[in-house]
Amino acid sequence: MISRILPWRTFALAVPRGVALFLGLFALLNLVGELRTAGFDANLWWINLPGEWRFLDTLLLGWSAGCLVWFASHQRLPLAHRVLLTATFSLLAAASVWNIATYYRLVSSGAIHAPFPVPFSAFVAGCLLLVIGGIWWPRSTSEQPSLRAYYGCVAVIVLASGFLFPLAQMLCFGKTDYRRPADVIVVFGAKVFPDGRLSSALEERVRTGVDLYHSGLAPHILFSGGPGVGEIHETVAMRNRAVELGVPAAAITLDPDGWDTDLTAENTLQLARQHKWNRILAVSQFFHLPRIKLAFHRHGSEVYTVPAQRIYQLRYLPYFMLREVAAWWVYYIRPLW
Repeated sequence: MISRILPWRTFALAVPRGVALFLGLFALLNLVGELRTAGFDANLWWINLPGEWRFLDTLLLGWSAGCLVWFASHQRLPLAHRVLLTATFSLLAAASVWNIATYYRLVSSGAIHAPFPVPFSAFVAGCLLLVIGGIWWPRSTSEQPSLRAYYGCVAVIVLASGFLFPLAQMLCFGKTDYRRPADVIVVFGAKVFPDGRLSSALEERVRTGVDLYHSGLAPHILFSGGPGVGEIHETVAMRNRAVELGVPAAAITLDPDGWDTDLTAENTLQLARQHKWNRILAVSQFFHLPRIKLAFHRHGSEVYTVPAQRIYQLRYLPYFMLREVAAWWVYYIRPLW
């Protein structure tokens, strides 16, 4: 006789499959998107395979993505399938542990600074261990979950994963300081009041860029932004503030057409080619930095991010972070349009 599984057991059954479905679909979308748009592949955002052969990395990711989706779509699996899936996901988990070890080696050497010293790879490793546990979750053959409740739970977990994915990137990657000697410091624009005063967020960005300049990490600062809400352009207000803080005007370049993050990345790389700037530091608030990294990646360039030093308590920080979750996904999907 078949009995219904209790709600908490239905949820326990659905959670690892929802997580697996999200990771599998994300990995597959990257691989398929790369076939249409060069540079689309963002699998590096969740796992960095230690191999040197891109073809083998792609093959392993494709196989792993298929296995993740396969596991998510089957409630019961024969023993042979469970062993194969466990072996596959264990390889991914091992790669995540390797990423974690690399992160802490960089932290201990002083190459990067992290006030929130938890790498995103730790969350990935935890998710993969959760999936492996789901493969072997004990369950009676007489138990049958309500399909509506089960698929509803899976859908909720996929949506929650989609929300937490960029949020965790903000807290892990965004708060990590990758400062190092460079050729130029790019400071991203933000609100300027009609009288030319910088908003709290922009003041923090400009001060951080100026501190990097005074530390001797780069001989040039590039201020990028849009027209603002008043007569004073964002970049002009940023330059004026930097000069007040002791940066010579000759060391400052303006990009008045940086209306958004993608345009700033594109314009910066054009200027970099003109001025022969090879290494770029990008400054903004921590929640903005993952999207900046993604924008430069999509334009085929590396960038090293530095979170703006906290001076003020941003009143709308939760709103900014929620908005950034949506913005990250828009930037991620946009090349496919």
